[in-house]
Amino acid sequence: MALGDPANRPDWVTFEGSDPDRLAATLTSWTSNVVVRPLSRERISYKCAWANAGIVSIGSTHFDGQILFESEGAGGQLVLIVPRRGGVDLRMGRQAFCTSPGRGAVIEGNQRIAARSLSSREHMFVAIDQAALYRRLCDVVEMPASGALEFSPEIDLLSGPGTAIASIAATLRAGLDGEAPLRRSPLALTNLSEALIQVILDTLPHRFSEKMRRAASPVPRHVKKAVEFMMANLSKPITLVEVAAVCGVSSRTLQQGFRQFKMTTPMSYLQDLRLKALREELTQARPGQSIADIAFKWGFTHMGRLATDYRNRFGELPSQTLRSC
Repeated sequence: MALGDPANRPDWVTFEGSDPDRLAATLTSWTSNVVVRPLSRERISYKCAWANAGIVSIGSTHFDGQILFESEGAGGQLVLIVPRRGGVDLRMGRQAFCTSPGRGAVIEGNQRIAARSLSSREHMFVAIDQAALYRRLCDVVEMPASGALEFSPEIDLLSGPGTAIASIAATLRAGLDGEAPLRRSPLALTNLSEALIQVILDTLPHRFSEKMRRAASPVPRHVKKAVEFMMANLSKPITLVEVAAVCGVSSRTLQQGFRQFKMTTPMSYLQDLRLKALREELTQARPGQSIADIAFKWGFTHMGRLATDYRNRFGELPSQTLRSC
């Protein structure tokens, strides 16, 4: 079962006790569907706090006793587990390993998860809205992206990027505690949340890492000129041949340039620019403006196909963007 809308969660909640069913119900409301099973007759106890920052939610947890946690996966989130004390035996699909204060975990998708804790432990959860991750990724590679990001399930927290990720997460956690300062500074909160997303995408290996690296490479002049021409003529019915002629190259050369430096075709790139323009106008739509009228302006005539492409690109339907304004 996937998460509810983060916007509907409370900004801050704390809970403690010894009832495994209550713990499971509370965790489910913040993560995905969770089952909690005591592994012995000894009493379990827990003390947890969760903070909601919109695209990022952070939890601090303390558990005592022998407990098995089972989950259907991360749902629509990327979840990082940052142990502070103790560890768990973690199984994700066919992979199994132990977390510790120097060794965290990355959970994504809907693969079944089992975590067994046999002693006292403390850790921090960081849950990031996967749609926000994809929006940032698409902005960087300048093309639509979908499917699992395929992060490695383990993260080294003692060296390299893991230390930076843990540090940013800890700053967010401290700043969101009750009435802490970040609650009164939305801009700083947004910047920290986006910085965490950027560091994760930049430094943790995933399926799109090579495309991000290539997107940062210098772009040939004819590809830059093509992008400039597209931007200046977004609402006009331009063709590949026309774009190539403006750039002074053949259609084939233009195709090769875009595939090498933009990881897509010129016309797919143009389509993505138009989707961005459509989204921008939907966020500023006047009362009474229809999606069809705005879409037609940007060259979209098939509403069913547009809805699919738009949702793949932005994680929501055009109607949802319009309603949120």
